[in-house]
Amino acid sequence: MSNLLVLAATTGGEASATGSLAAMLIPMVILFGFMYLMLIRPQKKRQREVDQMQSSISIGDFVMTNGGFYGKVVDSVNNVLIVELGTNKSVRVPIERNAVAAIKEPDLTINRDDLIETKSEDKKEDKKED
Repeated sequence: MSNLLVLAATTGGEASATGSLAAMLIPMVILFGFMYLMLIRPQKKRQREVDQMQSSISIGDFVMTNGGFYGKVVDSVNNVLIVELGTNKSVRVPIERNAVAAIKEPDLTINRDDLIETKSEDKKEDKKED
């Protein structure tokens, strides 16, 4: 009779261990699926877009590097771009194609409103000093 009680106790214990294992695995699988959908998949999509942009760079394009420098691509050799920086045409810098953040021209326009605000702030500071 004691053997029967021991057998019943061990059988019930195994069933609860299997149930708790499944109860632990299901939330972990759901969490991994959520992380894949929210983090990994969008990152892969952005990386594909960046790779496509970097591979489409051609001579004559204006680019912005990861460091924030703007320049015009004047030559391309394998994975290296030769970029003219600034308005001085004699400054040519070789950069890796992977170092390009965007294909765009710099916005060099000066807003009139910004100038007016700066001048009015300077006048206020001058009055405070007097």
